[in-house]
Amino acid sequence: MSTGLWVTGLGLVTPLGADVGSTWERLVRGDRALRSVTLFDGADQRATVVAEAPSVRIPEKSLASPSAWSRTSAMAVAAASEAMRSAHLDPARARVGLIVGGTTGGMFETEGLLARLHGAADHPESLAAMLSHPLSATGERLQECLGPFARVRSLSSACSSGANAIVLAAAWLQLGEVDAVVAGGSDALCRLTLCGFNSLAAIDPAGCRPFHRHRRGTTLGEGAGFLVLERAATARSRGVRPVAELAGWASGSEAYHITQPAPGGELVASLMTRAMARAGVSPSDIDYVHAHGTGTPVNDVVEVTALARAFGREMARVPVSSSKGQIGHTLGAAGAIEAVITALVVSRGILVPTAGLDDPDPALEVVHVPHVGREVGRVRAALSNAFGFGGMDAVLVFTDVRSPPAPRSRAPSNGPEILSGEGAIPEPVVITGVSVLASPSLLGCALIASIPDGPTAPTAPVDLEGALDVVRARRFDPTARLAAVAIDGLLRESRAPVDGTGIVLGTPFGSVDGSAAFMHRVFDRGPRAAGPAEFPNLVPSAAVGNASIYAGLHGQGFAVADLSISAESAFAAAVELVAAGEAPRMVAGSSDPRSAIGERVRSLFFPAHRGGANGARRDLAVMILVESQRRAAAREATVLARVAQVVEWRSDGKAALSAIEPPREGAHEVVLARESAEVDALLEDSSWRGSPRIACAPHLGESDALGGGAIAVAAARIARGSIAEALVLGVSGGSGIAVRLLRPAGVGRG
Repeated sequence: MSTGLWVTGLGLVTPLGADVGSTWERLVRGDRALRSVTLFDGADQRATVVAEAPSVRIPEKSLASPSAWSRTSAMAVAAASEAMRSAHLDPARARVGLIVGGTTGGMFETEGLLARLHGAADHPESLAAMLSHPLSATGERLQECLGPFARVRSLSSACSSGANAIVLAAAWLQLGEVDAVVAGGSDALCRLTLCGFNSLAAIDPAGCRPFHRHRRGTTLGEGAGFLVLERAATARSRGVRPVAELAGWASGSEAYHITQPAPGGELVASLMTRAMARAGVSPSDIDYVHAHGTGTPVNDVVEVTALARAFGREMARVPVSSSKGQIGHTLGAAGAIEAVITALVVSRGILVPTAGLDDPDPALEVVHVPHVGREVGRVRAALSNAFGFGGMDAVLVFTDVRSPPAPRSRAPSNGPEILSGEGAIPEPVVITGVSVLASPSLLGCALIASIPDGPTAPTAPVDLEGALDVVRARRFDPTARLAAVAIDGLLRESRAPVDGTGIVLGTPFGSVDGSAAFMHRVFDRGPRAAGPAEFPNLVPSAAVGNASIYAGLHGQGFAVADLSISAESAFAAAVELVAAGEAPRMVAGSSDPRSAIGERVRSLFFPAHRGGANGARRDLAVMILVESQRRAAAREATVLARVAQVVEWRSDGKAALSAIEPPREGAHEVVLARESAEVDALLEDSSWRGSPRIACAPHLGESDALGGGAIAVAAARIARGSIAEALVLGVSGGSGIAVRLLRPAGVGRG
């Protein structure tokens, strides 16, 4: 049974070539692009072999200054442009979404600046350069060069980022939010990741050799991969032929360890089984698996163990290979690049090899494709695995549209089929809990409900360190500690089951202070001074991984980045996943401890965010529990509010707000993170013009998590009975997200 989601375009930039054609030709030939690093000085590194992409260039017609570009963004534009050209996709003629996965962003361009900023006096030029490379910068460059896109999301789940971008794209298409999605990932090499992986002893000095008897680790690579996904009916109406079908997918968290996989491979095996069930295929229908295959001694064993669990006796038949011995581990781009490769395998009937596999590990019972590609004529269905730090994993299933496997009963989805509507929530989604951790107190629902009437005494002081299990949280950074306490309180007060619950957290820049300290030590004392305990916390999604491990949450997990509306973006992503039936419930929000470098940036360039009238800067974590109304009713949950609409925009906010329904009769409010002239202009022509307005900054203090606080305040005031309806409005430099919440009716005890 078909999902009706076709892959109609592919684009690649890899160490083997600057496009799909050149990469594919060399992949099948078995070429390896592993060489000593030349992008920066590799002296004193334990291992210096990497896989660099050739001829990375800034687009000539870019309106942005060269300093605003990174290798990550340049590779992304090249790969996404190729994918869109091959799909004959014009975003001016359709509603096209964009989802970009990644981890390093502009780190290659800014890590020297970070080292300079650590513990030093202000360097305005360095601070200004830092602002040119937030985690969302690649999405902004793609919007500028290839847009306009109807909606844009930047996400990170470490090495599964690109694959999770594709999973979220499928949710968008199922919900009818867009007509097509350009989804993928891009990551550039940098000193930080090479030093970090070397500190973990995870790099093979001789080069990555997946499944080899003497494998010693991976090799870091760089590149970008993008797919165009669209509903089959849309593609047919455009006269576009499919490359393959995205027939199945599954995503989840191991909740085991930040860098090590769970030994038994149970979660990975279950994801493979779930992805195949969604696709309506069984192991006997799978003709190829593109393994994550990092070449590390432990990871390869766990992946083969998981494959054996999922495939049983079919393991003796199904060929398995990994391309990391040819292009290296491209980190946040890996899941997308390997998805493109897998789609090509299905389309062209040629299996790609595991290059360098001259002595397979006899303990790994796998049908290998060694040395060169193998032409098989037909590949009915193929899997692509992607695993990330924190145990955030994803599995994708691609099938041959021309000759699909025999029809089977596809696993039922918890969500709707193809739907439509401007921001409407077809599978009703409700808010069943909020938690706000603002130093030095955990603010409960009763307190935040009274914020507009003035500050109220905290319900209970919280000793942050005392609230944590010191053994489980001993290596958490401040962001993870705040998130863990806030999520723990949220789950406890809402009595939500952890089974299937996932996490999406918003973060504009990731761990700036931690990255600065790490790079300062590397530049000052050499690469071997890099700390293995610190490095995993520098990945943008580290807090998500640590929080899922701490709380035992096995649902989907990733971080999103959208500057000052990152918390609202996390909420929107969580609602989308629940509405599409991808998750029974999600924790959404943001964790934002005070940052020394962040404060200097805001002080110089964002006077409105300094504090003062908006409140002093403070540690702030906001977590919101969203779940399907049906699930909430089944467990008799207390429902605070119903999510009626979520609308996003990238340029014309006034046009987007016209899709928001006018307030109904009864008490209603517009709830803001902070007042601004941009908000005034947006509301001037909207149906909510003249509605009472409240701003959270004077009461919760200034923070990048404040947008989540506005959603929590609105939900709490509805639950309290102060209002019946609220419009939460988050804006950031022409982009924005609007959330309309309603009083629940007939759900649980709400």
